[in-house]
Amino acid sequence: MPKRVKVDAIEFLRGRIYLGVYDNIPQDTDELVHFTIEDSLPYNSFNLDFGPLHIGHLYRFAVVLHNILNEDSNQGKAIVFYSSSDSKQRSNAACLLACYMILVQSWSPHQVLQPLCQIDPPFMGFRDAGYSHADFEITIQDIVYGVWRAKERGLIDLTNFNLEEYEQYERVDQGDFNVIYNNFIAFASPQQSPKSSSLNQPFKKVLEYFVKNDVQMVVRLNSHLYNKNEFEKKGIQHLDMIFDDGTCPTMDIVKDFIGVSEGVIKNGGKIAVHCKAGLGRTGCLIGAHLIYTHGFTANECIAYMRMIRPGMVVGPQQHWLYLHQNQFREWKFTMVLDNQPLERLNGFTTLISYEDFKKKKQLEQNKNSPSTPTRRKISIGTTNLHKSVHKAVPMESPGQPRKTSPQRARHYNVNSDDEDNSYSNKDLNNEEVEAEIYNSKQTPINDENKENPNPTVQYTKTITTTKTTTVTSPPSSKESIQQLLPKQRGSNRVTSGARVRSKLANQTTGSSIIGHGGVKKNTTSRSSSGVQKALR
Repeated sequence: MPKRVKVDAIEFLRGRIYLGVYDNIPQDTDELVHFTIEDSLPYNSFNLDFGPLHIGHLYRFAVVLHNILNEDSNQGKAIVFYSSSDSKQRSNAACLLACYMILVQSWSPHQVLQPLCQIDPPFMGFRDAGYSHADFEITIQDIVYGVWRAKERGLIDLTNFNLEEYEQYERVDQGDFNVIYNNFIAFASPQQSPKSSSLNQPFKKVLEYFVKNDVQMVVRLNSHLYNKNEFEKKGIQHLDMIFDDGTCPTMDIVKDFIGVSEGVIKNGGKIAVHCKAGLGRTGCLIGAHLIYTHGFTANECIAYMRMIRPGMVVGPQQHWLYLHQNQFREWKFTMVLDNQPLERLNGFTTLISYEDFKKKKQLEQNKNSPSTPTRRKISIGTTNLHKSVHKAVPMESPGQPRKTSPQRARHYNVNSDDEDNSYSNKDLNNEEVEAEIYNSKQTPINDENKENPNPTVQYTKTITTTKTTTVTSPPSSKESIQQLLPKQRGSNRVTSGARVRSKLANQTTGSSIIGHGGVKKNTTSRSSSGVQKALR
């Protein structure tokens, strides 16, 4: 293990790599070698932004560091990477070395952040490239985790990084575009003069690169500055999702964008997205897809995109991405691609909720499946047939019986004033119904229509009600009980109540019949003329 050297710097790798801050140029010794990139790899700012340094800077820094480490004269010496004491320069240097340890040395985020935490003064946060007052910052920790997540997800690999191509196409005169990761390219809007028949050099570079690298879809977010036919003539589809400069997209636009992107990626192609400068609006939609697909946090997403293309996501768009990050992440599990292509999306689909997808799929299945004809309803006025029909139809289980069930309360409602409801025609079979609808002489009343070969027979039913008084103690003698019972009627007078009582006599006890229609009042015998009047 290399020995620890005495140096006024932050130790990353014992005896080998350190991070220092010096206002003056330090002198090399037999144990220490110093170097800086502050003047050779400067950050090209848009306004008041100062970093972080992009991936091209990181690649060049790694080359310089490895060359110093591999020199024969530096074997056994500690290498100190330093910056000036300026707050912006300190943050850029610390961030650059931390990203190197993640991407090249394969350190974990907590190993990288441990030497940088609790440093006094703390490292300055990075702001956006907008012209307004900065109200959102990206820290070194955000950048470290963003780069680490991109590495873990296979979005960035320095071993296959093409530095020459990166530095060429990021220039305005060469197309001003960057490959954010395998499937997405962010670029500034090409411009075309309506009077000129030829394309300018940047537009030609864009078309040439897109055709060569299988870009299948161009999404325009700003007003028209060129003719989209220039892309379509090259076999590249073009789609407009325009919204105002400096603003944030609606959720419908985001769903459409993710749906189109997923369709193009499934076909093996790439998506190129641009607004006026290819920074703000472009960063919103690509960032939403990063969060949706790879689970980035908003800060990690913004940090990673600025490492690839400096200046992405500006002003309130940072807060928009932060506020909706959980929603985009949840869409991966709660939303699916619609199965119905949309003409406005060039035949691609949008995102819809899983519940809506199931409903639409069910409607399609019902529409395509043959319909079963409805059975003709047969109306027959027999009680047993209705019972059979109900038994033939599948029904849900009524559950376990309970004393408090509605059916039980209906048949045995002892508190009801209408006691005749205890035994209704619903509880009797056909024979019992026929016995009940006859009077004591069983004389039918024929229909007046004599021409009908099957005349309808009408009957009149006489129902006798009984009011029952319940006492708290039994009678003292048998004679008193006999006084409470009704007098015996003649055998030739059979009422419906008597028939019902005789039917139930074999099923229930005498006490259970008390209070029902078969018990008669304790009054004098009615005359037969009264019965005849009732039949009329």
